Amino acid sequence: MTTLPATMSSTQGGSSDIEITEEIHVTKSHQQNGSNDIDGRGDDAATEQQQEEDTSPIDENTENKYRVWKKNTPLLYDYLSTNTLLWPSLSVQFFPDITHVNEANGSGKDEEDIVSQRVLLGTFTLGQAIDHISILQIPSFKNLNKNIKISKLDFNPEKEELELSTSSVLKTKVLQKINHLGDVNRARYMPQKPNIIASANNLGDLVIYERTRHKSFRNTMLDDTEMSEVQMKLSNKHIQSTADIFAIDWNQNEEGLLLSGDMNGIINLYDLTKYEAQTLHESKYWENNAIGINDIEWLPTHDSLFAAADDAGNIKVYDIRAGNAIVYNKNIGNNVNSIALNPGYSTGLASGDNLGVIKTWDLRNFDTPIGEIDSHADSITQLKWHPKFHNVIGSSSTDHLVKLHNAANNSTIFSHLGHMLGVNDFDWSFADDWMVASVADDNSLHVWKPTHTVTSQFE
Repeated sequence: MTTLPATMSSTQGGSSDIEITEEIHVTKSHQQNGSNDIDGRGDDAATEQQQEEDTSPIDENTENKYRVWKKNTPLLYDYLSTNTLLWPSLSVQFFPDITHVNEANGSGKDEEDIVSQRVLLGTFTLGQAIDHISILQIPSFKNLNKNIKISKLDFNPEKEELELSTSSVLKTKVLQKINHLGDVNRARYMPQKPNIIASANNLGDLVIYERTRHKSFRNTMLDDTEMSEVQMKLSNKHIQSTADIFAIDWNQNEEGLLLSGDMNGIINLYDLTKYEAQTLHESKYWENNAIGINDIEWLPTHDSLFAAADDAGNIKVYDIRAGNAIVYNKNIGNNVNSIALNPGYSTGLASGDNLGVIKTWDLRNFDTPIGEIDSHADSITQLKWHPKFHNVIGSSSTDHLVKLHNAANNSTIFSHLGHMLGVNDFDWSFADDWMVASVADDNSLHVWKPTHTVTSQFE
């Protein structure tokens, strides 16, 4: 298998606080052209580059590793799109809808060949700009090999790469931008009604936006700095939250139930079906001895049970119907940063800690883990089971990596090495079983699919 890297750039200009530069690598069989990332620069450019490197959080060793990775992408991926955002995102989520796009330029392509997906992102500006939630549309060919034509590729002598001419259909587009107070720590839509979006920030605010009540994105020279109106503010009437909220989760079985946990250890349950005023108070809340909640998740097969992970290494299972809600409490020894409940096994849970270790558990016997994967060199930031292949789990880390693992034998089957700073979040696509989106502190949004030689074992 050989790959032709095809570069396509798309920039949303002006002072809109949104910029996307996109580079796409696609698989093409039976062609013996590769890619060399050779950069020839003059003395002035070299001096300017050195000055940038002196102040960059990305060290020279990381940049060298990135160049090596980029040269090897033809062997590693069936699809890869690298997008540079103006600000880093702590959150990414694919919307469930998949649109088949009809190319209107008269080329005669079947509309079934081009699919577009919407992606939910947020900004992390640390107060340097107006933060916002954004919805992007990311199109791609459903069958890449069928639609990428060798005759349409142009050779770029500076990059020594073959480039795909930019097509308006295949540009990443910003569909909507909702201005937001504070950093967007986490944004998640309601599974039953994806137009309803919950967002948590660094000020302890948890708010609800109804997407259709906000204007679509318009790229103008005027900077839109006005805060978008929230449709609902969620607040604990007994204990006002002032700490970061990173842990939120919607109930997949009961519409309108939302959980949140803050870094002061307060867990709140909200029922949006009881909405009567712009401020909605909690239905129930629990205190966690002032120990910060890092992650929270409903059991995917149950409407009343959820698990929470905290900074002291505790994993607690709660039953919202019980008077004493904590039905199980396990301390695994290290800070638990992320948990994931398996959608295919009702009692299967995975935990990721600050040392980069992933453990799998059975809730019926929480004394010892079923398996252990020690594959990351630094703290786990996110864990997610594959929605279809229930032995596969993905993990992201501050070690710059996203990895896919086979929990059946505790092995790592694929490593995405393209990010140059810590990875904050990732998500599985609804359009393709093996497509993943990931975001990192280097302002990158990557959409990628491992080579079929890796994934074919699960088909």
